[in-house]
Amino acid sequence: MSTRVAMIGLGRMGGPMADHVIAAGHDVRVYDVAPEAVAPRVVAGATAAASPGEAAVGATIVSVVVFDDAQATEVVAGRDGVLRTLEPGAVVAIHTTVTLDTIHALADAAEHHGVVVLDAGISGGEAGAQAGTLLSLMGGPADAVERARPVLMAFSKDVLHAGPLGAGMALKLARNAVGYSWMQAMYEAMELAHRSGVDLALLQRAVAETGTFEQAFTPILLGGPDPLPADAPAEMRAGMEHVNRLADKDLDHALDLAAHLGVDLPALAAVRQGFHRAMRI
Repeated sequence: MSTRVAMIGLGRMGGPMADHVIAAGHDVRVYDVAPEAVAPRVVAGATAAASPGEAAVGATIVSVVVFDDAQATEVVAGRDGVLRTLEPGAVVAIHTTVTLDTIHALADAAEHHGVVVLDAGISGGEAGAQAGTLLSLMGGPADAVERARPVLMAFSKDVLHAGPLGAGMALKLARNAVGYSWMQAMYEAMELAHRSGVDLALLQRAVAETGTFEQAFTPILLGGPDPLPADAPAEMRAGMEHVNRLADKDLDHALDLAAHLGVDLPALAAVRQGFHRAMRI
């Protein structure tokens, strides 16, 4: 069933997302400050708007895919924002990664108009946007998530309702923390291997083919961030203590090698300092 949708922001993420919503047969109005981003969407069947508010006229779902908190606030609650024209019952999905304070402020402003704001973080990058395989991470009322789901599924492989308002953005920020931490860890590993004369293609194989990324999920598999209960089975505690001893040895050896090579590895040093927390003992 066709839905009137406003797509605000047609950049590297928002443009392909809009393309998928248009291709799904929805009645789409688009807005972007760059005319060259709007033009191909109009050719594909969308209607161009002169402002976010104009794009939102008659819309039941609005997708906001702009750069930062200031832009999200302007297109939602600004002078020409979508709240000026949306009718009660409409849903605004904030896909931009913003602070939880911004999400709650926009939700409060929207409530005065009978409009629901959802935090709707998206994971999968530009490739996922192009392929229509993003993961939408949602926070807000369940009924509003379900109303938005058919539109979101035009560019998503799944829509995960994480919980109340803010939960979707918290999940996105936690996911981002993992991604950037892994990138830093891989950079430091690359530097250590390269300075030791190791072919980086071999490092890539060693990481990819030995369960390294699966191993990174160990803290979740152990039950989360809380300390190990006092009545935990002795075998479990012994296993975690064994992993800690191995980690201490391996990380010390890696840091010794880095010192020998004159390589500064701050992330690895931080891991050595706090790794026991990951094992919860």
